[in-house]
Amino acid sequence: KILGREESISYEFPKHPWEWEYIGRRAIGRFITELELIDEAGRRILWNARRHRKGLGALTDEKRADTDASARSLNRAIACLFIVGSALFLWASISSLLDLSLPFTQDLFFFIGSLFFTLAAYLQYLQSINNGEQVAGGSEKLSRRWFAWQPHRMDFWVTTTQLVGTLCFNFNTFDSFISHTMEENLLAVWLPDILGSILFLISGFSGVVEFNHRIIFWPGRSLQSSLTVIGLWGCLLFMGSAILALMAILLPTSESIRFSLLLTGAGGLAFLSSSLLMLFER
Repeated sequence: KILGREESISYEFPKHPWEWEYIGRRAIGRFITELELIDEAGRRILWNARRHRKGLGALTDEKRADTDASARSLNRAIACLFIVGSALFLWASISSLLDLSLPFTQDLFFFIGSLFFTLAAYLQYLQSINNGEQVAGGSEKLSRRWFAWQPHRMDFWVTTTQLVGTLCFNFNTFDSFISHTMEENLLAVWLPDILGSILFLISGFSGVVEFNHRIIFWPGRSLQSSLTVIGLWGCLLFMGSAILALMAILLPTSESIRFSLLLTGAGGLAFLSSSLLMLFER
C-alpha cells in the first residue's frame, strides 16, 4: 500500500526536483520500490524501481513513458543471452537424463550456458549502475562506469548477487571437467554450486520485491510480476538441485543424480520462460 503524505520523506534513492509534490511510496526497509509524485505541470508520476533499472521510465497519468531506443536494444540483448544460457542448461539436463550425448558434451553445454548467463548478468549490472539517481533521469549526464558500489539501491543488489552467482556457476561447470575424487568434487564443483545458488536466491527474492514490493510466490496480473516470480522459481529449483548434488557426491545413486539433473532442467525451463517474457517488457 502506498503511504500517505503525513509520512516523513527520508530516502537516498531515487531523487526528484524539490518542487515536485510527494504523494506516497512503497518500500521494504530503506529501499524504495515505488514512488508517487506530482510534477510542476500537475502530472501524477509513478516511479518503479524495476522500470527505472531497465530504462523503461516512470509512468504518468497521461501516457506510458517513452523508452529510449538504446535501452530497448540492451534489454533485448540481455533477454536473448539469458534465453540461450537457459536453453543450454535445459538441453544439457535433458541429454544427461536421457543419455543422448557423451558426459563431456553435456558438461560442455552446461559450461557454455553458464558463460551466456554471466555475460547477460554483467550487461544487466552495467545497465543498473549506469542509471542515474533521479526519478526523471533523462537530463542526467553520467560518465560510463564499468564497476560501482551502490548499496543504497535495491537494483544494485538484484544485479550484483546474480552476477557473482553466475561467476560461481562458471567455476562449478568448468571444474566438472577436471574434478574426479570426492574431495575435488566437493571443493571445486559443489561448493561453487551451492554458493551460486544462494546468491541466485538472494537475487531472485530481491527481484520479486523490487517490482512487487513484497515477497510473493505466485505472479500478479502484470507481465513484470510474472517474469520476476517465475525467475524466483528457477532460483529455488537451482537451490534444490545443489542440495541433491551434495547427496549425489557423498552417496552417489542413480536416483539422487537424476533428481538433481531434473531440478536443474526445471530451473533452466523457468529461467527460459522468464527470459522470453523479458522480450515483451515495455
